[in-house]
Amino acid sequence: MKATVTQYIIVLFIIAFLVLGLSPAQGQIIQPEFERDSIISVMYRVSNYQNSNSWMNIDRNWKRATFYTGLMAFYNVTQDKKLLTKAEYWAGKHGYRVGTDWFFPPNKLTCTQTYLEIYFIKKNKAILVNTKEYMDLEIAENKNAFAQGWDYIDALYVGAPAYAMMSKATSDNKYMDYMNRTFWEVADSLWDKNEKLFYRDLKAKKLKSRNGKKVLWSRGNGWAIASIPRILQYLPRDNEYYTRYSELLISMSSSLAKRQGEDGFWRSNLADPGEFPMPESSGTAFFTYAIAWGINNGILTREQYLPVVEKAWKALYHDVDEDGKVCWGQTVNHKPAAIRKDDSGEYVSGAFLLAGSEILKLFKFK
Repeated sequence: MKATVTQYIIVLFIIAFLVLGLSPAQGQIIQPEFERDSIISVMYRVSNYQNSNSWMNIDRNWKRATFYTGLMAFYNVTQDKKLLTKAEYWAGKHGYRVGTDWFFPPNKLTCTQTYLEIYFIKKNKAILVNTKEYMDLEIAENKNAFAQGWDYIDALYVGAPAYAMMSKATSDNKYMDYMNRTFWEVADSLWDKNEKLFYRDLKAKKLKSRNGKKVLWSRGNGWAIASIPRILQYLPRDNEYYTRYSELLISMSSSLAKRQGEDGFWRSNLADPGEFPMPESSGTAFFTYAIAWGINNGILTREQYLPVVEKAWKALYHDVDEDGKVCWGQTVNHKPAAIRKDDSGEYVSGAFLLAGSEILKLFKFK
C-alpha cells in the first residue's frame, strides 16, 4: 500500500512539472522570452522585417547604419555568415565611404563602425582608407567638439566609437585620444549632475515639460549609454579614461533603474513620464543593451540590475509584432514626443538587435 501511495505522489509531481512548464533543476516557469531559440527567432524576425522594409534609396546614413551596428552584434553572437554577408554587401556597395549626413558631422561616422567591424574579420586594409582619411582631417582641425559639430548627445554613439575602433585597427593612439577629448567635452557640457542623465543639447537645458519638469529625452540618453559598451570593448583597460567611462555607465544605470516603468519600458521624457505616458522602445532597447553589457562585463552587479534587464527585455520581446516590427519606437526627433504603436524605424530595429545580443550572453545558454 505504501509503495502505491509513493508512486501516486511521484506521478502527481511529474504531471505538475509538465503542466506548469517546470523542470526539477530550474524550479521555475520557463518563459519564451528567456529561451535561447525564442530570442534568436525574434531577432531574425526583426532583422528580416527591416531588410524587407528599408524604404530609403540613399542608405549611407545614420538610420541605416544604426541598424547595421545591431546586425553585426547579432552576427557576433550567432556567427551566422548570412548576417555578415548582408553587412558586407551594404558596406561594399558604398565603397566603405563615410556617411552622407551633412548637417550633423558625427552622423557620417555611424556607417564606418560596421566597416571597421568587417575589417577586424577580413583584415583588408582597403576597408580603412576612406574612414581614416576623414578622421585624419577631423583630428588635424584640432577644434573643440562643439566647434566641429559635436554639439548633441547622439554624437557619443554615432561618432565616438569609430575612433576607438580605428585606434585598434591601426595601433595609432591619436584616434583614441581624439575620441576621449571629444567625448568628454560633449558629455561634461550636457550632463545633469543631479539627475545623473544627459540633456540632448544645450537648448534642452532651458526647456520645461508641460508639467514644468526637466526635458531628459529617452533616446538621447539611450545613445549616450549605448556608446559606452561600444567604446570600452576597444579601449585598453589601462587607458586613463577607462574607469571614467565605467563610472558613467554605473551612474546612468542607477538613475535609469529608478525611472523604469512597471511594464518594463521607459517613457519618452525620463524626467516627466506622465508627459507622454506611452511606452518608448528605442530608448528602452539601448538601455537594455548597455545595462546587460555592464552585467556581462562585471561593471554592474547582477543582483542589482538583472531584474531591470529581465523586465525590460520581456517588454521588448512582446513588443515585436508578428511581421517583425519593433513597435512604439519614437520617430526621428530631438526631444520627447507622443508615440503611436506603429511608430518604428531602422535605428529601433538596430537597438533591439543590440539588446538581444547581450541578453543571449547574459543567460549563458548551453
